[in-house]
Amino acid sequence: MQSKISLATITTDEKIKYYLLTENEALHEITKTVKDVNEILNLPSTTLVRLILNNFHWDQDMLTEKFFTDPEKLFKELNVANPYLSPSLQSNPLSPGHAPERDPMLAVVEQMATDNTNKICRTCYSENPSGEFYALRCRHQHCLTCWHSYLEVNIGQHGCLRPIYCLSRCLEVIDDEKILELLSNDQNLCDRYRNNLVKAFVEANRLTQWCPGNGCATIVKLNTYSANRAHVIECDNCKTTFCFQCSKPWHEPIQCSLLAKWEQKNRDESMTGTWVIANTKDCPKCHSAIEKNGGCNHMTCRKPGCGYEFCWLCFGDWKSHATQQCNVYHAQATEEAQATAREILKRYIHYFTRYQAHSQSLELESKLKEKVEERQKEMEARAMTYADRQAPDKAFEVLQQCRRTLKYTYPFAFYLERNNESIMFEDNQAHLERTTEILSEFLEREFDGQHETVLKLKNTTNFCENRRKILVKDCKDGYSKQRWIGLDPY
Repeated sequence: MQSKISLATITTDEKIKYYLLTENEALHEITKTVKDVNEILNLPSTTLVRLILNNFHWDQDMLTEKFFTDPEKLFKELNVANPYLSPSLQSNPLSPGHAPERDPMLAVVEQMATDNTNKICRTCYSENPSGEFYALRCRHQHCLTCWHSYLEVNIGQHGCLRPIYCLSRCLEVIDDEKILELLSNDQNLCDRYRNNLVKAFVEANRLTQWCPGNGCATIVKLNTYSANRAHVIECDNCKTTFCFQCSKPWHEPIQCSLLAKWEQKNRDESMTGTWVIANTKDCPKCHSAIEKNGGCNHMTCRKPGCGYEFCWLCFGDWKSHATQQCNVYHAQATEEAQATAREILKRYIHYFTRYQAHSQSLELESKLKEKVEERQKEMEARAMTYADRQAPDKAFEVLQQCRRTLKYTYPFAFYLERNNESIMFEDNQAHLERTTEILSEFLEREFDGQHETVLKLKNTTNFCENRRKILVKDCKDGYSKQRWIGLDPY
């Protein structure tokens, strides 16, 4: 288990310790936590403890408080059998009766394993030796073949967030250890179940998150709970830097909620925005974009709740159009409304195109990594110092950081209300943009191997990095002092 420090959140410089876990380490963490909690709860089933922890997002303090307040209510909420009560007092109408004399399916659990008496499975009605049956505390007996099939279906369909009950549909829950024992001859199914245990742990635990890197199976676990979960996380396995709260690439300075709105807006508008401006006009009443699909200039807005009828040429009300002159130019208020609606769309496209441009540059510049490595080899061949050899790699890392920050400053600016604070932000944004382009050009041009060139690269890198820090610091200062207007509550 590797420990690291997250140095910031989207809105603050709050530091927090976190761990990078493999799936095997996560299984060990599950076992350890369940054992520690059960030393307090003292329940007969560790699987029941795990299910209760899932219900409380693995918050041990909340669990113990709720448990000792009303344990019976908790078992009912989880829809599991109360381990402190006899199974006969918790019978399910869908289950067979508890008494063996009333139901031949029930076997006496104390029966010796050496007893070769054959029994009939009430699931498949096959006759098998008593040693090939298994029953939970409820004493509902089912053959091992039926148990295997039943467990296989549950593992494939439901995972481990919900209990796996007795085959007879009573509320008794089968333990994880027993599941693995019953499936011991099927290693693939055992591995799937262990994998489901880990998935349920990560999904339910408020302190854990999967690394979103392509094909990466690393699990991130925060050391302590923080109300602000938008921490920057760096995965050493796949080199992905992402936001813990939303699992998206690190996106300071914009909030997770605003970024989600922005991305939804892009899906709704960006592909059609340019075409809309060139090929549509706005309804004079509701300002929805309308495409002319016929030769007639009598238009009807099809937006639900509108239905306004107007002239395509003059935008006048069609009902009074017969008495008006459409061929004479008149400055009308509708033109101003049209201009306002168009300006809103143009403003969005302004920010979106720049957001997309930096996103594209970020992707294209990632290919510079190979060129950087080649330069480092050239510098090593020239016997240049270690500090000089690290300059191209440092410049590449800073360039990627600056591009990523610039990319997300545009949706941040899109939602900001225009005032003196936003103007100062735009000045910082412009400075960072200029220095980032200079650094990008520096890395893309041919390397002459001169010490003066390396020195200039170092200076440009430092200046660019400082401009990014100034912008990010100002954004966080704005969050802390509530200077930003137009953003989501923070």
